[in-house]
Amino acid sequence: MRRKKRPPRKGRLRALYWVPPALAGVVLVTALVWTALVDDPDGGRAVTVARIGDNAEVPQTTGSINIDPVNAARTQALSAPGWQIDASASYGDGAAGSPADEAGGEAQGEPQSDFERMQAMLQQMPRQSSLAASGPIDALIEASAYGPVPRIGEDGTLPRQAYARPASLAPDRPNIAIVVSGLGLSQTGTQRAVRDLDPAVTLAFAPTGSSLKRWADKARGDGHELLIQAPMEPFGYPGINPGEHTLLVSAEGGRNADNLAWIMSRIGAYTGVMNYLGTRFASEDEAMRALLAHLGERGLLYLDDGTAEGSKARQIGAAVGTPVVTADRTLDGIHGADEVEKVLNELEILAKRKGSAVVVASAFPTVVEAISSWMPGARARGVNFVPVSAVAEERK
Repeated sequence: MRRKKRPPRKGRLRALYWVPPALAGVVLVTALVWTALVDDPDGGRAVTVARIGDNAEVPQTTGSINIDPVNAARTQALSAPGWQIDASASYGDGAAGSPADEAGGEAQGEPQSDFERMQAMLQQMPRQSSLAASGPIDALIEASAYGPVPRIGEDGTLPRQAYARPASLAPDRPNIAIVVSGLGLSQTGTQRAVRDLDPAVTLAFAPTGSSLKRWADKARGDGHELLIQAPMEPFGYPGINPGEHTLLVSAEGGRNADNLAWIMSRIGAYTGVMNYLGTRFASEDEAMRALLAHLGERGLLYLDDGTAEGSKARQIGAAVGTPVVTADRTLDGIHGADEVEKVLNELEILAKRKGSAVVVASAFPTVVEAISSWMPGARARGVNFVPVSAVAEERK
């Protein structure tokens, strides 16, 4: 007798229909969890990480690539012993080095440095401001124990651009920047320099000078671009002593940061800092790295007067994102009119070959007079005189 075939159980077959959707759901949930917990901005795509240069480090995972080398170098430089400072102890509220100001800044737990704001806005800004400021801009200063010091604006505005004398390098002419330093040390010498020098000449003020703000306001009003000089440790210190508030290689406890704040507060509305002496300081990698990092964090340029053969400023400036200009010639120790004219003529030849050249001179009466007498003839020969900030924009 044949057994009757049992009809298929519809319940079991119906259950099989749900297996593929269930598996798909498991895969989807797994993918979502993986995305949420694993840091992989490449989304699982195959990515090749190339090694450039013999000393370049290859990251272990592509998900960890989120480093700005310049910002990292600057942050490391700012941690040097002579530059670490307790803002509350030395500056008080709204102090130099703090990203917040009276208008309100970021919360202390989530700082955003001036440099980071500058990096975000830099591509949207012109290379040179169209109009030089007549005085300090409120948005570009913050309080310190010694007075206002420069800072990068919340919108990314850089002091070295906002306070620059409007100018640009002429591509088909020799461009020369003349910087006269030591302003403020002699009242009659300063008066003569501000009165007689062409407005295209950049004026550098000594921080220990007298009536600095008055002279700076007068010079700026006449169209000059300004720098402030920073006394820096020379070889032979303290036998050779630049004076009070000298930046030292061996400084600790934030002493250099405190001295730099005093220096930067001496005048307002300047584009950068220039060394005074400093042969040893300029040759020390860590010291210069910290100084240039601080200046870059405040949107300033640095002028090296070219007297320190072992200066590391130019190489370090690129690493920490601070424009550095090194003078091509100096009139240090040269006072006679004929000697000054000879150096300036050599500079003109150099500028024709290189496109631009920079000379630094001290504000001695004979030097000021020789420069003033030489410039009209050089301009008639086609020389384009520019402030140092224009050269900084070209060489950065």
